[in-house]
Amino acid sequence: MRVKHLKRVTNFIVAHHRVVAVVIYLLGAASTLIVLSLARNVFVDENAFLLNGSPATFDEHDGNVAKSYADAFRDIALNLTSPSDVFEAKMRWVVHSVDARGFESYLTRGVGGSVIAHAIARATRGNGRESLVLMTTIGRGAESADAVTIGSALRTFERLGRAEWLAKDLIWVCVDGRDGEEIANAMAWLKKYHSPDVRGEDETAFERAGTITQAFAFDASGGDAVSAMRVKLEGWNGAYPNQDMFTMFNEVVKLNRVIRLPVTLEEEEEAGNAWERRSDRASVAKSAARFMWRAAKGVPTGVHAAFKKHSIDAISIESTVRREDHHVVRGSHAYVVIGQTLELTLRACNNLLELLHHSCFYYIMLGPQKFLGIAEYIAPQALMLVSLLLSLVKLATFGEDSRHLSTDVEWRAQHNWSVALARLALAIAIGALVGKSCILMNAIGLSHESVTVGVSGVAIVASFVFLRLTEVDGRIAVKNRAFGDFILVSQEQWVGVKVVSIAWVLFTMSACTFFNFALALLATSALAPICVLCHACSGDPAGHRSRRWATTILCALPPAWAIILSHFVGSPPLKSLGLLAEHHARWHTFALPLIFGIAFPTILLSLYVANSSNGKIKSS
Repeated sequence: MRVKHLKRVTNFIVAHHRVVAVVIYLLGAASTLIVLSLARNVFVDENAFLLNGSPATFDEHDGNVAKSYADAFRDIALNLTSPSDVFEAKMRWVVHSVDARGFESYLTRGVGGSVIAHAIARATRGNGRESLVLMTTIGRGAESADAVTIGSALRTFERLGRAEWLAKDLIWVCVDGRDGEEIANAMAWLKKYHSPDVRGEDETAFERAGTITQAFAFDASGGDAVSAMRVKLEGWNGAYPNQDMFTMFNEVVKLNRVIRLPVTLEEEEEAGNAWERRSDRASVAKSAARFMWRAAKGVPTGVHAAFKKHSIDAISIESTVRREDHHVVRGSHAYVVIGQTLELTLRACNNLLELLHHSCFYYIMLGPQKFLGIAEYIAPQALMLVSLLLSLVKLATFGEDSRHLSTDVEWRAQHNWSVALARLALAIAIGALVGKSCILMNAIGLSHESVTVGVSGVAIVASFVFLRLTEVDGRIAVKNRAFGDFILVSQEQWVGVKVVSIAWVLFTMSACTFFNFALALLATSALAPICVLCHACSGDPAGHRSRRWATTILCALPPAWAIILSHFVGSPPLKSLGLLAEHHARWHTFALPLIFGIAFPTILLSLYVANSSNGKIKSS
């Protein structure tokens, strides 16, 4: 009895596979809103973090000392006129200041001959096997911000470097941030640190500490005023540090004795004070969308991204002033707040004897206090992929015709895979050429708007070329051939092409889910309905009208989805392709290859299917 019911359910799913696939897809899309209600409160899962172990020792006196360091650093530029001379003098000042306090200091060259300085404080209670890194940048922001950054970091390094409780070596690194090359210079320093070369700039020594376990990049963008702490998590192509790196810092900020500052993950123009004032579903959804959008773009947001390339957990910390904050700490009190935050953050990692392992790097932050783990957010993507898998299995096994369900004879579909794979290869090749044109337009200096318009025109021409090259397929009669206890049904070429198209999206999006979930979810949600709903039309006048409508809808779906998404996250759609080309040229992001290597070929294959004609079935 159960077998009979199971067969009946199976036959119904096979006969109405498109409807069932669409329903599953809609369930996946709807579940994206449901999972927001499953958000959990952030918590520190790693017990080895030393939180609340002892209060901060960075006091008012240290704040005044840090302020004097910042003033001295700011005065370097008074007697110099050349920007390069000013920068060299500032970097030398950092080295001499560290030397004068009895610590090791070294210089090395970065990208384009820029200077990178690092200092080492050997742990009095350590064995030299592990180390922590505090990284700062000079030349990226305003001169006052650089001064506060260096003054606070120097005093913190001086205090912690002499602390009796220090169990790990402490490394302070200053990188050149001019021309936006701070990440490249950080990468150069890390490459040098992990290489066997023992020489630095001008054949001087380049000493190392222990294995880097955690790293923190700090920037005082607000100068000598602070009202909030912003944390940057995004690395290359949506790579995140271990979640406990953020949750630990979130707890550390609460321990500050001067003021309890708010923690934010977004720019001021993106979020404002939404997380302190609003908790409705719309604002939560927008914050989640912006978090995923930053991951999908794949652009690193801070110097910490360089450490993630070496499998080192790191975050970027930024003291900032927001317009809507009523409590702003200024002057020497700001130095105390910054110093205590840096001290407690580094001290929390001081006795961590092993790599972070309790929490993971698969998460979506809905703000500083809420997050979604992989167990919650994987459901929408899984349902969308299941809708593709259902259509794939049905078409590959039984073909487009479902009349075999009413007979007792087994039917088997036969596809011309060589033609289908050739169509896929042609679509990928054309997509690669369109993507290359996007990169070239950006390389010659066109504006983002011009690149978007130009590439859109090239894509339209490429679509017509693809359809012109493949129209020779024409209409092919389908033949049923009986072989004893089963019937072999030769499928039309468009069926095989549709199967290959679905398989291409299913395979690539399944793999992308584990590398960049945000990018995979956005791409799957846009491509799945195109793959499932595209279908050949009949050859009569009504079929021609249906074909025109199908072609129009298939071409309009991706731009419509891009416009809706861009509006939701606050990104101008007219600059989208130009920005993607710029990001890919500089950061080698995944988004542009995905668009022109997966999404655009899928659209071409769907257009091929929509412009095909159903053949007549013949039995033999």
